[in-house]
Amino acid sequence: MKIKQCVDVSGCPVEITLDLLNSRWKGVVLLHLLDAGCLRFNELNRRVIGVKQRLLTKQLRELEEAGLVVRTVYFY
Repeated sequence: MKIKQCVDVSGCPVEITLDLLNSRWKGVVLLHLLDAGCLRFNELNRRVIGVKQRLLTKQLRELEEAGLVVRTVYFY
């Protein structure tokens, strides 16, 4: 698993933020998560219209690696 870290922390906060949110869907995903709080994957997939399931999974993993979202696995 590739971990992305910001090497130059003293850089511009806007540049660091744009580097973390470097795709079309990450901002939309964060917007829905901030609005609703905790969402399961299928509910988030229904809310983010137009994104493929594989791409949403990839975006969520990248957001998790950056420390912007926390993944919780529920067992029945």
